[in-house]
Amino acid sequence: MSAGTLEATRAGHTSISAGTMTRLAAAIAADAFKVPLRDVRAGVRDGQGQLSVSLALALAITPFSEIARTPRDPDNNRNPGVGTVFQRADAARAVIARRMQELAGSSVGRVDIRFTGVQMESRERVQ
Repeated sequence: MSAGTLEATRAGHTSISAGTMTRLAAAIAADAFKVPLRDVRAGVRDGQGQLSVSLALALAITPFSEIARTPRDPDNNRNPGVGTVFQRADAARAVIARRMQELAGSSVGRVDIRFTGVQMESRERVQ
């Protein structure tokens, strides 16, 4: 090997602990649902070669006064922040499975979501 040239791969082993996978799932869910990470409880287990993710969190909703000011797009039902509770959960499942695959290289076969309350989401800036 000449000076300044590095091998493309290195010998070694990388593993991700169960606790790290759980925190990763919680962080992805917090981002997808726009809630604080501290308000998300997550569990991850191996389910026949694929991960099974269980989440418990509050549902962030936009205040009704802001909804009235925002034009509605009925075709935008794949956004975790738009649509019915069920549409939002379905969209978040797809986001969580995709991001777990991208970040940890793990296939997610199931995402169970339990809403434990409602939290008002404020889009107004505090000055």
